[in-house]
Amino acid sequence: MQNRNWHDLQYLPSLTVANAASVFPDWEKRAAVSRAKYPFIADIAYGSHPREMLDLFRVSNAKATLVFIHGGYWRMLSKLETSFVVDGFVEQGVSVALINYPLCPEVSIGDIRSSIQKAFAHLYKNLLTTEERQTIVVTGHSAGGHLAALHLATDWSEFGLPENPIAGVIALSGVFDVAPLMHTELNDKLHITEKSAAEINLHKVALKSKAALVLAVGGAEPEEFHRQSREQAKAWAALDPQFITLPNINHYTIVDSLADREGELHKQAISLLHAPNHPAKHSS
Repeated sequence: MQNRNWHDLQYLPSLTVANAASVFPDWEKRAAVSRAKYPFIADIAYGSHPREMLDLFRVSNAKATLVFIHGGYWRMLSKLETSFVVDGFVEQGVSVALINYPLCPEVSIGDIRSSIQKAFAHLYKNLLTTEERQTIVVTGHSAGGHLAALHLATDWSEFGLPENPIAGVIALSGVFDVAPLMHTELNDKLHITEKSAAEINLHKVALKSKAALVLAVGGAEPEEFHRQSREQAKAWAALDPQFITLPNINHYTIVDSLADREGELHKQAISLLHAPNHPAKHSS
């Protein structure tokens, strides 16, 4: 490991988390239990690509919705593996949408961002009830943290939505500036260039939608993940974002903090979902 590229050690948790090989198989088992336990509408298409689809775990009389976007560095995983995040929210009367998207290298990260915007617009306009739209929190892990934050850099009026349709965003271990990934083995599939990295750098993008923002990183994660979220907090200081470091949490176990009812990020999400006032309720 001493000969590994510094960027690989910073950005590839498989190199630094002791039990990394068992994480995804464990997630799949947990997700299968959740998908068998709760009724949901599967594979709702929001675009023409086979992976442009979402699952909706709808709760009767729900007055709030959580949107979760999976990670995998834009090149792997799907809505299936992290379905276990729905449990604590469904049990508290919150509908949950899990978003799939096309993957690199078939498409670019820029294309994926467009898919995510299209997914949210379709969900908001065509799938959610008026009650479910009352309070929406968008969250995502790793690459999904970038895609969740993207919602605040989007002019939703261009999609026929209210200016501020979201109550909050919770980004878990997000990578908001992808430029460092050019120096990792990930770029074999991501095909990031200096030009494309600059075009999708959320550190340099102005806010276009207002919401509460939580940027969370595990205390056991490499420094670059902390820097990424600190820089995003500075860039969007107008939102007065919360920057949270979770002690003894790594790049994978941070998802448990959102999924588990006793987890700090789960409590943060529930607080936002139940907030009486937020920008979305005052938008046109």
